[in-house]
Amino acid sequence: MGAGKTTFGRLLARRLSRPFLDGDELIVETTGRTGREIAATDGVPALHALELSLLLQALEGSSDAVVAAAASVVDRPAGRSAIGEATCIWIDRQPDGSSGPGEDNRRDVAPDENLERRRPLFEDLADLVLSGTGDPEDYVERALAFLHR
Repeated sequence: MGAGKTTFGRLLARRLSRPFLDGDELIVETTGRTGREIAATDGVPALHALELSLLLQALEGSSDAVVAAAASVVDRPAGRSAIGEATCIWIDRQPDGSSGPGEDNRRDVAPDENLERRRPLFEDLADLVLSGTGDPEDYVERALAFLHR
């Protein structure tokens, strides 16, 4: 959350001439509610189940899309399996304090604790790790170099 996956994903998709699918936007489009609203009313586990379901649908429906997925998708074997079959680029950086599309900053979902718990899962799945405080354009250039190697 706040690591820049939406900005990066949009830029990368544009440069690759591919569709872009954002998990936060898909939540709002599907439910008419933000992730924060779902977490508050239905609970965080329900939100995470929805995030996984939408990722699986996105990957099945558009194999060439660039997908910005919620970090929670690595918590379940189905999510790890789906990500493992795709090219996974992990943005490993501190959140910038912003929130994604349709989000109103869900900091109550314990991002620091979750990141440390999920870090080994991401490290295992990632084909490319983009870390540091890089500019999104720099990340895109690094990703393109990796993808076209």
